[in-house]
Amino acid sequence: MKRIPYGISDYKKLKLENYVFVDKTKYIEKLENYHSPYIFFLRPRRFGKSLFTSMLSHYYDCNEKNNFEELFCDSYIGENKTKDVNGYYMLKFNFSTLNTDSKEILQNNFLISIKESFDSFIREYNLSLEYMRDYDDPATMLNNFLAIVYDKIDKPIYVIIDEYDHFANELLSFKPELFKDLVSKTGFVRKFYETLKKGTEFIVGKIFATGVSPITLDSMTSGFNIGDNLTRNELFHEMMGFTDLEVRDLIKTTVKKEISQEELDQVMIILTQNYNGYLFSERARIRLFNSDMILYYLKYYVETGIGPKKLIDENIASDYNKIGNLFTLTTKGASTKIIDKILRGEELVGEITSQFSLEKEFDEEDFLSLLFYLGFLTIDKEDFADVIYKVPNEAVKGIYFDYFAKKLEEESDYEMDIVEIKKAVKNIAVNGNINSLVEVIEKALNKLSNRDFINFDEKYIKIIMISYLNLAKVYLIKSEYEVEEGYIDIALLNNYIVKPRYYGIIELKYVTKKEYEKSGQDIIDYKKEEAIVQINNYKTSEELLAFTEFKKWVLVFVKDKCVVNLEIE
Repeated sequence: MKRIPYGISDYKKLKLENYVFVDKTKYIEKLENYHSPYIFFLRPRRFGKSLFTSMLSHYYDCNEKNNFEELFCDSYIGENKTKDVNGYYMLKFNFSTLNTDSKEILQNNFLISIKESFDSFIREYNLSLEYMRDYDDPATMLNNFLAIVYDKIDKPIYVIIDEYDHFANELLSFKPELFKDLVSKTGFVRKFYETLKKGTEFIVGKIFATGVSPITLDSMTSGFNIGDNLTRNELFHEMMGFTDLEVRDLIKTTVKKEISQEELDQVMIILTQNYNGYLFSERARIRLFNSDMILYYLKYYVETGIGPKKLIDENIASDYNKIGNLFTLTTKGASTKIIDKILRGEELVGEITSQFSLEKEFDEEDFLSLLFYLGFLTIDKEDFADVIYKVPNEAVKGIYFDYFAKKLEEESDYEMDIVEIKKAVKNIAVNGNINSLVEVIEKALNKLSNRDFINFDEKYIKIIMISYLNLAKVYLIKSEYEVEEGYIDIALLNNYIVKPRYYGIIELKYVTKKEYEKSGQDIIDYKKEEAIVQINNYKTSEELLAFTEFKKWVLVFVKDKCVVNLEIE
């Protein structure tokens, strides 16, 4: 059986050491036939960008001519060679590991990185040449290198830039002023790209650059105005990431035992809920899986028939958890408004920004666009010139609720007891008892100041409850869950990983202090009866009737107290 190429970004290693390969080579032909030879392509972290650039490099490298059959047999491009195959010298840059502690350290790291690329180029092609290594300006060093190489080679250069914006995104999150300095007209980064553009006039034949966000595309490369950004071009939508069919084939090719259709469908439910949903072009029709997360899951599953307990790879969880740093890019009020809308499940609409400029104010549309490029939001559907966004999957949704729980802890000066929260959720799962969770929620609410209750409503209670439920990773938690008779406030459903005894639904009601002072017990009784009617309608849903051990709760809160905690038989 084929091995799972988790963490493998070297195409040659993947092909020669019996790793499974999802064939994306038809896009080599598409790129070569495209109108521009200078391409930028953006995808979220861990979406297969490095492996794709490695595949391009091995295909076009003149040094790999004798290895073509070995590397590209059983692939689309192996049967459909293009005219430029093995026709370039490959110059590769990778800017993913640069130190951003200060301007001086970053510039020095940038210089070291491009020197390593130049030295690797000289070694790989066994060239006898010396370039000026003592320049303290990357653009000058690049210009000198290209000029000297020009007389030493008989083919053009194909420049590959992997993670062109990684260091810049780090700066943007932590040191925005330093970012602005580096990408200004006199900044060394912009001058580097201006020099690369000059190289296309005499020695650079193709460029392929990957990254995550266009927030630096305009600022960093404004002197490089010949590139074409194919990120949202529907013809290249499936170039990175996996389709449903590709994931099913992956499972069949790598699982060591015979897998039934029923078992395959069960695995696909888990993978679809947690890793699928990405749409990068409103004209595309097939939603994509995050490729790294699929490989992470399958490396466990193919050996044991059981997936990992933690659905998000620890190696990239820290990347996702930097979401809080992004909120510094816009005003606190605007960022709070956006995160509230996301958590409440409200509609998010805007035009996707193709290039950002820090010369103008970073508005709500820009921020939604940034979340889209980073993979925290995706396209739901078109809305005239705008798009309607949604959270792509349950794994990403969990990141938002984890973030909210931490923010709640910080702003209320209240240290969450994670063990207590998990015990409370387990009490629901094992005993069908919600009382412990209600007590935990009351403690959290009690720590919020009176000021926090001014605009408090039912949805805010719901966000807190879902955030805490999410920490335990026991249920698939659905908010405003649509059934035949309406929308359930909170549904505790099967996540197909943990097997609780009890599932259930919760109908929440909230009475403001003002309402209670005006109407007293009458408003509480009214809210309770309203919730009972609603939850009795919901339980007739076919989907919910499929659960044998199923609980229904009505909860009514007044300020920070749950005054009604009723289980409905």
